[in-house]
Amino acid sequence: MKKLLTNTKYLFTTTVIALAVSQSVNAAVITFGGQAATDGSGKTSVNVNADNTINSLSDGFFVETFDTNTAITGLDSAQNEDYNVAGASTGCAINSPLNVTASGSSVLNIRKGSSRNVAAAPAGDTGCYAYTTPSTVGVDSYVDIDYTDFLATLGTTVPSLAGSSVNYLGFYWGSVDTYNSFEFYSNDVLVSSITGEELLSQLNGTSGNQAADSSNVYVNIAFNASESFNRLRVISSGVAGEFDNIVVGLDKRDVPAPTSLAILGLGLLGLGVGKRFKK
Repeated sequence: MKKLLTNTKYLFTTTVIALAVSQSVNAAVITFGGQAATDGSGKTSVNVNADNTINSLSDGFFVETFDTNTAITGLDSAQNEDYNVAGASTGCAINSPLNVTASGSSVLNIRKGSSRNVAAAPAGDTGCYAYTTPSTVGVDSYVDIDYTDFLATLGTTVPSLAGSSVNYLGFYWGSVDTYNSFEFYSNDVLVSSITGEELLSQLNGTSGNQAADSSNVYVNIAFNASESFNRLRVISSGVAGEFDNIVVGLDKRDVPAPTSLAILGLGLLGLGVGKRFKK
Protein backbone atom coordinates (compact mmCIF):
# COMPACT_ATOMS: atom_id res chain seq x y z
CA MET A 1 0.00 0.00 0.00
CA LYS A 2 1.21 3.51 -0.74
CA LYS A 3 1.83 5.07 2.64
CA LEU A 4 0.11 8.32 3.49
CA LEU A 5 3.17 10.31 4.48
CA THR A 6 2.62 13.41 2.34
CA ASN A 7 0.01 16.18 2.67
CA THR A 8 -1.59 14.39 5.61
CA LYS A 9 -2.30 15.84 9.03
CA TYR A 10 -1.24 13.49 11.81
CA LEU A 11 -2.82 13.64 15.25
CA PHE A 12 -0.36 11.79 17.46
CA THR A 13 -0.27 12.17 21.22
CA THR A 14 2.98 12.19 23.15
CA THR A 15 2.58 8.75 24.66
CA VAL A 16 3.43 5.27 23.46
CA ILE A 17 2.48 2.30 25.62
CA ALA A 18 3.69 -1.23 25.01
CA LEU A 19 1.34 -3.77 26.52
CA ALA A 20 2.86 -7.18 27.07
CA VAL A 21 1.98 -10.43 28.72
CA SER A 22 3.90 -10.70 31.98
CA GLN A 23 7.34 -12.30 31.65
CA SER A 24 7.08 -12.34 27.86
CA VAL A 25 9.66 -10.75 25.57
CA ASN A 26 7.02 -10.34 22.87
CA ALA A 27 4.68 -7.40 23.17
CA ALA A 28 1.47 -6.02 21.77
CA VAL A 29 2.40 -2.37 21.35
CA ILE A 30 -0.18 0.39 21.57
CA THR A 31 0.14 3.94 20.31
CA PHE A 32 -2.37 6.74 20.52
CA GLY A 33 -2.96 8.91 17.46
CA GLY A 34 -3.95 8.83 13.83
CA GLN A 35 -4.93 11.28 11.15
CA ALA A 36 -7.85 13.65 10.68
CA ALA A 37 -10.57 11.86 8.73
CA THR A 38 -11.77 13.83 5.70
CA ASP A 39 -15.13 12.03 5.54
CA GLY A 40 -16.41 13.76 8.67
CA SER A 41 -15.76 10.83 11.01
CA GLY A 42 -13.24 12.54 13.28
CA LYS A 43 -10.08 10.42 13.37
CA THR A 44 -8.89 7.34 11.57
CA SER A 45 -5.81 5.19 11.08
CA VAL A 46 -2.80 6.40 9.09
CA ASN A 47 -2.88 2.98 7.40
CA VAL A 48 -5.91 3.86 5.26
CA ASN A 49 -6.69 6.93 3.18
CA ALA A 50 -7.95 9.94 5.11
CA ASP A 51 -11.42 9.41 3.63
CA ASN A 52 -11.44 5.83 5.00
CA THR A 53 -10.94 4.16 1.64
CA ILE A 54 -8.21 1.70 0.70
CA ASN A 55 -6.17 1.56 -2.49
CA SER A 56 -6.07 -2.19 -3.06
CA LEU A 57 -7.25 -5.36 -1.32
CA SER A 58 -3.71 -6.73 -1.52
CA ASP A 59 -2.52 -3.88 0.70
CA GLY A 60 -4.00 -5.93 3.54
CA PHE A 61 -5.76 -3.13 5.44
CA PHE A 62 -9.53 -3.22 5.88
CA VAL A 63 -11.80 -0.62 7.47
CA GLU A 64 -15.27 -0.71 9.01
CA THR A 65 -16.79 2.76 9.30
CA PHE A 66 -20.46 1.77 9.82
CA ASP A 67 -21.26 4.07 6.87
CA THR A 68 -22.71 2.36 3.80
CA ASN A 69 -20.81 4.61 1.39
CA THR A 70 -17.43 3.23 2.44
CA ALA A 71 -18.15 -0.44 1.81
CA ILE A 72 -14.98 -2.10 0.50
CA THR A 73 -15.12 -2.71 -3.24
CA GLY A 74 -14.30 -6.34 -3.97
CA LEU A 75 -15.53 -7.53 -0.57
CA ASP A 76 -19.15 -6.66 -1.10
CA SER A 77 -21.50 -8.33 1.32
CA ALA A 78 -25.07 -7.80 2.42
CA GLN A 79 -25.14 -4.60 4.46
CA ASN A 80 -26.50 -5.36 7.90
CA GLU A 81 -28.89 -2.71 9.21
CA ASP A 82 -30.16 -4.82 12.12
CA TYR A 83 -28.45 -2.57 14.66
CA ASN A 84 -29.57 0.78 13.20
CA VAL A 85 -31.50 3.18 15.42
CA ALA A 86 -34.86 4.22 14.02
CA GLY A 87 -34.79 7.82 12.81
CA ALA A 88 -31.07 8.29 13.53
CA SER A 89 -29.25 5.92 11.18
CA THR A 90 -29.70 7.09 7.60
CA GLY A 91 -26.79 5.70 5.58
CA CYS A 92 -25.61 3.47 8.44
CA ALA A 93 -24.91 -0.27 8.40
CA ILE A 94 -22.30 -2.88 9.17
CA ASN A 95 -20.80 -2.96 5.69
CA SER A 96 -17.90 -5.37 5.88
CA PRO A 97 -17.98 -9.20 5.99
CA LEU A 98 -17.64 -9.49 9.75
CA ASN A 99 -19.49 -11.66 12.24
CA VAL A 100 -20.88 -9.28 14.85
CA THR A 101 -22.71 -10.52 17.94
CA ALA A 102 -23.85 -8.95 21.19
CA SER A 103 -24.43 -10.33 24.66
CA GLY A 104 -28.05 -9.22 24.69
CA SER A 105 -30.73 -7.40 22.73
CA SER A 106 -30.17 -3.67 22.18
CA VAL A 107 -26.58 -3.95 23.40
CA LEU A 108 -25.17 -2.86 20.02
CA ASN A 109 -26.49 0.17 18.17
CA ILE A 110 -25.36 2.18 15.13
CA ARG A 111 -26.40 5.80 14.64
CA LYS A 112 -25.47 9.34 13.72
CA GLY A 113 -25.35 12.21 16.21
CA SER A 114 -25.57 12.34 19.98
CA SER A 115 -28.54 11.67 22.22
CA ARG A 116 -28.48 12.76 25.85
CA ASN A 117 -28.08 9.86 28.27
CA VAL A 118 -27.95 7.45 25.31
CA ALA A 119 -24.72 7.98 23.33
CA ALA A 120 -22.29 10.74 22.37
CA ALA A 121 -20.75 10.84 18.92
CA PRO A 122 -16.93 10.69 19.10
CA ALA A 123 -15.44 14.18 18.79
CA GLY A 124 -15.68 15.47 15.22
CA ASP A 125 -17.65 12.43 14.05
CA THR A 126 -20.69 13.47 12.03
CA GLY A 127 -21.06 10.11 10.34
CA CYS A 128 -22.27 6.75 11.60
CA TYR A 129 -20.66 5.15 14.65
CA ALA A 130 -21.32 2.15 16.87
CA TYR A 131 -21.94 2.06 20.59
CA THR A 132 -22.78 -0.37 23.35
CA THR A 133 -25.78 0.02 25.62
CA PRO A 134 -25.69 -2.31 28.65
CA SER A 135 -28.79 -4.35 29.33
CA THR A 136 -28.49 -3.28 32.97
CA VAL A 137 -26.46 -0.22 33.96
CA GLY A 138 -23.65 -1.32 36.24
CA VAL A 139 -23.43 -4.80 34.71
CA ASP A 140 -20.96 -5.51 31.90
CA SER A 141 -22.47 -6.05 28.47
CA TYR A 142 -20.37 -6.71 25.42
CA VAL A 143 -20.19 -6.70 21.64
CA ASP A 144 -17.98 -9.20 19.79
CA ILE A 145 -16.55 -8.38 16.36
CA ASP A 146 -15.18 -11.64 15.00
CA TYR A 147 -12.72 -11.88 12.10
CA THR A 148 -12.47 -15.69 12.01
CA ASP A 149 -14.63 -16.29 8.92
CA PHE A 150 -13.22 -13.19 7.22
CA LEU A 151 -9.67 -14.53 7.59
CA ALA A 152 -10.66 -18.05 6.54
CA THR A 153 -12.29 -16.95 3.27
CA LEU A 154 -10.26 -13.89 2.28
CA GLY A 155 -7.71 -15.99 0.36
CA THR A 156 -10.43 -16.93 -2.14
CA THR A 157 -10.73 -13.27 -3.14
CA VAL A 158 -7.13 -12.19 -2.52
CA PRO A 159 -4.81 -15.23 -2.92
CA SER A 160 -1.77 -13.31 -1.63
CA LEU A 161 -3.53 -12.87 1.74
CA ALA A 162 -4.47 -16.53 2.23
CA GLY A 163 -3.54 -17.74 5.69
CA SER A 164 -3.10 -14.23 7.06
CA SER A 165 -3.35 -13.26 10.71
CA VAL A 166 -4.31 -9.88 12.11
CA ASN A 167 -1.23 -8.08 13.42
CA TYR A 168 -2.60 -4.52 13.49
CA LEU A 169 -5.81 -3.11 14.92
CA GLY A 170 -6.90 0.51 15.06
CA PHE A 171 -10.13 2.08 16.29
CA TYR A 172 -11.50 5.50 17.19
CA TRP A 173 -12.59 5.43 20.84
CA GLY A 174 -15.01 8.23 21.62
CA SER A 175 -15.62 9.98 24.97
CA VAL A 176 -13.66 7.29 26.80
CA ASP A 177 -15.18 6.31 30.16
CA THR A 178 -13.69 4.37 33.04
CA TYR A 179 -16.41 1.73 32.61
CA ASN A 180 -15.43 0.99 28.98
CA SER A 181 -12.82 -1.56 27.92
CA PHE A 182 -11.63 -3.49 24.87
CA GLU A 183 -10.43 -7.10 24.94
CA PHE A 184 -8.58 -9.01 22.23
CA TYR A 185 -8.94 -12.78 21.81
CA SER A 186 -7.33 -15.53 19.81
CA ASN A 187 -10.36 -17.79 19.55
CA ASP A 188 -11.33 -18.03 23.24
CA VAL A 189 -7.93 -17.10 24.66
CA LEU A 190 -7.60 -13.55 25.97
CA VAL A 191 -4.48 -12.01 24.41
CA SER A 192 -4.56 -8.46 25.77
CA SER A 193 -6.93 -5.76 26.94
CA ILE A 194 -7.09 -2.04 27.49
CA THR A 195 -9.44 -0.27 29.88
CA GLY A 196 -10.75 3.25 29.75
CA GLU A 197 -9.17 3.89 33.12
CA GLU A 198 -5.72 2.93 31.78
CA LEU A 199 -6.05 5.12 28.71
CA LEU A 200 -7.32 8.15 30.62
CA SER A 201 -4.55 7.77 33.19
CA GLN A 202 -1.86 7.75 30.50
CA LEU A 203 -3.26 10.73 28.60
CA ASN A 204 -4.54 12.69 31.61
CA GLY A 205 -8.01 12.53 30.12
CA THR A 206 -11.36 13.11 31.81
CA SER A 207 -13.90 10.31 31.79
CA GLY A 208 -16.76 10.99 29.39
CA ASN A 209 -15.34 14.20 27.92
CA GLN A 210 -16.97 14.53 24.50
CA ALA A 211 -14.53 17.02 22.96
CA ALA A 212 -10.97 16.68 24.30
CA ASP A 213 -8.31 14.79 22.32
CA SER A 214 -7.24 13.08 25.55
CA SER A 215 -10.67 11.42 25.82
CA ASN A 216 -11.44 10.94 22.12
CA VAL A 217 -8.51 8.88 20.90
CA TYR A 218 -7.47 6.85 17.89
CA VAL A 219 -5.90 3.69 19.32
CA ASN A 220 -3.38 1.58 17.37
CA ILE A 221 -2.26 -1.88 18.46
CA ALA A 222 0.52 -3.87 16.80
CA PHE A 223 0.41 -7.56 17.70
CA ASN A 224 3.32 -9.98 17.67
CA ALA A 225 2.70 -13.12 15.62
CA SER A 226 2.31 -15.22 18.75
CA GLU A 227 -0.31 -12.79 20.06
CA SER A 228 -2.35 -12.17 16.91
CA PHE A 229 -6.07 -11.99 17.60
CA ASN A 230 -9.21 -12.79 15.62
CA ARG A 231 -11.94 -11.42 17.89
CA LEU A 232 -12.45 -7.97 19.37
CA ARG A 233 -14.75 -7.49 22.38
CA VAL A 234 -16.11 -4.09 23.39
CA ILE A 235 -17.35 -3.99 26.99
CA SER A 236 -19.33 -1.35 28.83
CA SER A 237 -21.29 -1.27 32.08
CA GLY A 238 -22.30 2.40 31.79
CA VAL A 239 -24.49 4.47 29.51
CA ALA A 240 -22.46 3.74 26.37
CA GLY A 241 -19.13 2.81 24.86
CA GLU A 242 -18.70 4.56 21.50
CA PHE A 243 -16.31 3.53 18.70
CA ASP A 244 -15.77 3.99 14.96
CA ASN A 245 -13.33 3.50 12.05
CA ILE A 246 -12.06 0.03 12.95
CA VAL A 247 -9.03 -0.85 10.83
CA VAL A 248 -7.26 -4.21 10.72
CA GLY A 249 -3.94 -5.00 9.05
CA LEU A 250 -2.86 -8.48 8.00
CA ASP A 251 0.62 -9.93 8.39
CA LYS A 252 0.87 -10.98 4.71
CA ARG A 253 0.08 -7.51 3.37
CA ASP A 254 2.35 -5.73 0.91
CA VAL A 255 5.43 -4.31 2.64
CA PRO A 256 5.90 -0.54 2.17
CA ALA A 257 9.04 0.92 0.67
CA PRO A 258 11.97 1.24 3.12
CA THR A 259 11.88 5.05 2.96
CA SER A 260 8.27 5.12 4.10
CA LEU A 261 9.03 2.73 6.94
CA ALA A 262 11.95 4.87 8.06
CA ILE A 263 9.83 8.01 8.15
CA LEU A 264 7.07 6.27 10.06
CA GLY A 265 9.58 4.80 12.48
CA LEU A 266 11.06 8.21 13.23
CA GLY A 267 7.58 9.54 13.90
CA LEU A 268 6.84 6.79 16.39
CA LEU A 269 10.18 7.16 18.12
CA GLY A 270 9.37 10.78 18.78
CA LEU A 271 6.39 9.78 20.87
CA GLY A 272 8.41 8.53 23.82
CA VAL A 273 9.03 5.38 25.84
CA GLY A 274 6.04 3.37 26.99
CA LYS A 275 4.80 0.91 29.53
CA ARG A 276 3.40 -2.56 29.03
CA PHE A 277 -0.18 -3.68 28.51
CA LYS A 278 -1.66 -5.81 31.25
CA LYS A 279 -3.08 -9.15 30.33
